[in-house]
This record gives sequence, C-alpha cells and structure tokens, in this order.
Amino acid sequence: MSQTTEEQQRLSRRIRIQRRIERFLESFGEEESATAAQVVVASENQRLAVFGIVMAVIGMTAALVIAYTVGGVKLVKSLGYFGVFVSAIIGSASMFVPVPGALAGITFGLFLNPIPYVPQQITIGVVVAVGSAIGELTGYSTGVGGRAVIGNSRIGRLLITLMRRHGTLTVFCVAAVPNPLIDVGGIAAGVAGMSMRRFLTVMFLGKTVNYIAVAYIVSSGIDWLQRVAGG
Repeated sequence: MSQTTEEQQRLSRRIRIQRRIERFLESFGEEESATAAQVVVASENQRLAVFGIVMAVIGMTAALVIAYTVGGVKLVKSLGYFGVFVSAIIGSASMFVPVPGALAGITFGLFLNPIPYVPQQITIGVVVAVGSAIGELTGYSTGVGGRAVIGNSRIGRLLITLMRRHGTLTVFCVAAVPNPLIDVGGIAAGVAGMSMRRFLTVMFLGKTVNYIAVAYIVSSGIDWLQRVAGG
C-alpha cells in the first residue's frame, strides 16, 4: 500500500515539474515559440544534419593529425604568423581533446618579429582569436547535425528558445573567459540555429578579449623568467 502511495507521489511530482517547464516555455512569448518552431522544422533536414556531422568529423580528425605529427611549435617556427593562426585552429577544432594549440601559438608567437607600432601581445591575441574562432566551427557543425536528434525534444526546444534570446551574450561570455565549456557553447549555438556569420563574429570578439589578456599574462611571465635567469 505504501509503495503504491510513493509511486503516486513520484508521478505527481513529475506532472508538476512538467507543467512548470511548459509554463516556463510559454513565458518566452509567441515570437520566441515561432522562432523555435522554425528551427525544429529545419532540424528535420537530414542532409543538413549529415553535412554538419561530416564537417565536424573531418575538421577534428585533421586537427588531431596535424597536432600529433607536425605540432604547434614547428608550425610557428616554420610558418611564422600563419603558423600561429593554424596552431590556433588546431587547438579549437580538436573538440574535448586537450591540444594546446592557442597557448603554444601565443607563447612562441610572442618571439616573432613584431608589426611596427602595434604591441605584440595584441597582434598575437587577434591572430589566435581569428584561428580559434574558425576552429570552433567543428563544435558548431556538430550542433547543426544534432538538431535532427534533439531539436524536437522538450530539452531541444528549451535550448533553442534560450539561445535565440540570449545566444549572443552566452557565446561571447563563454569565449571571453577560459573555461572547459567552449565546445558545448559551439554545439548549443549550432543546435539553436544561430547563423554561422553571427557565431563566428561573436566568437571572434569574445576570444579576442580572452587571448589578448592571455598574451599579456604570458608575456609578463616570460619577462619575469628572463629577469630571473639573467640575475
């Protein structure tokens, strides 16, 4: 008897939670719901889904192959600023696999011949930001492919609506601060149907703030080590 009562209580809690989620989704208004519905319809395009997954796999595989054969250090030494750019792409394209592409590009890029009248930290930070933003397209493509999987689910609709309302700010914040959720942010943007142009622009701006700050920190560390070694 008590077991039946517990089951009824659990069912009642689930119903209450479901109703709260439904009310939460409705609170976004008709405009957001219509936008979400459009993305859900787009998620049924199987060719788009397959293309997204294939692009993500190709990009990630190429990044890992280059990272573990050539390496970011050799790229920077042999190709200069273009090597920094490629190294940053590799670091971001290898989703969930730790490849220090951006950090290697910043560290060794600081020793390249500087561009006149521009602080080297800013130059390297911008170059790495451009490459890293392009590398994040593997996560974005995975999200585009994932629309067909989660786009019609309740969680998918919630994610779509949230990203449509706060996607720009969310992607910028995730990109501007070093954190392990950057790949998740790219996937979420792809699932939510954020345009590639918007995604790349916001990702670049956020990463520019991030990597210029990192470049100044690394530069200060190098100066300190040189003073200690020289003293």
